[in-house]
Amino acid sequence: MRWGIIGTGKIANQFARGLAAVPGAELVAVGSRTQASADAFGKTYGVTARYPTYQELAEDPNVDVVYVSTPH
Repeated sequence: MRWGIIGTGKIANQFARGLAAVPGAELVAVGSRTQASADAFGKTYGVTARYPTYQELAEDPNVDVVYVSTPH
C-alpha cells in the first residue's frame, strides 16, 4: 500500500516511523500547509512527493491510503 500523510506534526512523525516497520507499506507523499514543512518532513523520511496543500496530496494517483494527522 502506498501511503500519504496529511500534516507534519508530532503524531505524523510517529506514524511515519511506525509505518516504516510495516511490511508492504510505503510512504510516498506528504501534504502540509506550507511547502517548507512538507519538504522538511519529506527529507526526513525519504518522501519525494511533497505538497503544500492537502488537496494536492488527495489528488495524487500514486497514493492508495491517506493518514490524516491534523487537529480535528
